[in-house]
Amino acid sequence: MNAETKTFLKRYFAVAFGVWLLFAITLGPGDLSCAYRAEYREDHDRYLNISKSEAYKRYTQRPHLNEPGMEGVPESFTWAQIDFLEEYEGRDDFRRERRRSTFYTVFFQFFNAGLVVWIAWRLGKAPLLKLLDNQIHELRDKLAAIRNAREAAAARKNAAQEKLARIDDEDERISAETQARLARETDELEEKQQRRLEIMCREMEDRKREEAHAALMAAKAELVDKAVNALLQTYKETDNETLQAKLIDAFTADLEKQVS
Repeated sequence: MNAETKTFLKRYFAVAFGVWLLFAITLGPGDLSCAYRAEYREDHDRYLNISKSEAYKRYTQRPHLNEPGMEGVPESFTWAQIDFLEEYEGRDDFRRERRRSTFYTVFFQFFNAGLVVWIAWRLGKAPLLKLLDNQIHELRDKLAAIRNAREAAAARKNAAQEKLARIDDEDERISAETQARLARETDELEEKQQRRLEIMCREMEDRKREEAHAALMAAKAELVDKAVNALLQTYKETDNETLQAKLIDAFTADLEKQVS
């Protein structure tokens, strides 16, 4: 115990004892005063015996069921006792004593409560303030943790929104690339198909020319065969050498004309 606490306790007990001594001297004891007891001792003892009896307590709780003379009520409990209590409590001296005693009791109840609060505040102020500071710091830490958690949640939300935005942009980019690739592949396919058609047309034209040339050559061969046969037949039918030479020259010229 430090010196400051010792000083406070000394002052505390000095103030408490001084106030108690002052009111004890001015108001007297908390119960009835000695002068009143000396003057009304017999009446007060009778009052206490009646008021503390079991019969009177039951009467005050349920008067219609515990009146004097009823079944179960002691014969010693009479209306005269009840009248005495009412008369005794109505005396001015008794009322003054009761008011003084009540004021004394109430005052010291508040005074003692004030002393308890005072000593509790004086001795418990430091640990109480420390406890309050700890509670405040703990509350601030919790608020900071909640604020940080909210900020982290907001950051995660923003990051998620950015990812979603990037995903949308990526989807659009992929869709655009896909459309462009499909367009290129379609163009390439159409170009290849066009080239194939052109090749097929050229091949058909070449085949037509080849077939026409083959037909022409076949027709020429047939004509040559006919001319040769006709020449041979004419040659067989005549023996004129001059005529044969003319026929051969004509055949040769005709053959060269057909070949050309």
